[in-house]
Parts: sequence; C-alpha cells; structure tokens
Amino acid sequence: MCNPTVYRKQAEFNEQTAIAAKQGFPDWAVIMCFYAALHWVNDYAVQQQETQELKSSGDNGGSLHKIRRVYVKKISRKNEWSDLEDAYVFLFGVSMTARYLRGLNRTAREHYSHNKDIVQKCFDELEVIKSRLS
Repeated sequence: MCNPTVYRKQAEFNEQTAIAAKQGFPDWAVIMCFYAALHWVNDYAVQQQETQELKSSGDNGGSLHKIRRVYVKKISRKNEWSDLEDAYVFLFGVSMTARYLRGLNRTAREHYSHNKDIVQKCFDELEVIKSRLS
C-alpha cells in the first residue's frame, strides 16, 4: 500500500469536519464532503502519476474545478465507474448551492437543515468516491 499523500490526509480531515458539522452546521457538512471528494481525486491523480492533468495551462480558460471535473469524467469512463462521475457532480452541485446560495431564497444552513436527506446523500456519495479512488 502506498503512503498516504497530503491530499489523502486532507480528504480524511475534511470528512471528519463534515461529520462534526452534520448536526448543527449541515451547510458546512455539505461543503466539506465536496472538498473531501476533491482531495480524493487529487490523491488518485498523484497515485496514478497524472497530476499534470489537473493543472491549468493558462490558455484554455478553464477553472481548476472544471479541469478536475473533466479528469473525473475521464477516469470514470476509463474504469467504467459511472457512479464516480455521478457522485462527484452531485457533490459539486450541492456545494455550489451551499457556497453561493444558487436557487435558494433562504440561507444554506436553513435549506440543508430542512433537507437532511440531501446531507446524508453527500456522505453516501463521498463513500462512493472513496471506494473507487482509495
């Protein structure tokens, strides 16, 4: 087994923070699940020696989040892991809602406090990502 990279450690710390936040701060639990997933992707890229694929060339105009989503799509297709891409896209979407209040007319905390099933799904989707990439 490879030594855990700094990304794996950060993913684990982010998941611990998400668990701690789940009850009182569900908006932050959602965000931390996404960032745990992001670091699992980074860790996988390190393990596969594919970190160049996660770097912006500067001339393509793509954000690092977009570049990472393209990478997730590539490894999902290559390994026939459609659940990986679905899980990552879900976590990205709900974290965007939590961070930028996309489509909300109330705070993210209020939204996720009333939608505990979405919060739980974040943890479920993070498990999919961990099972595929660890």
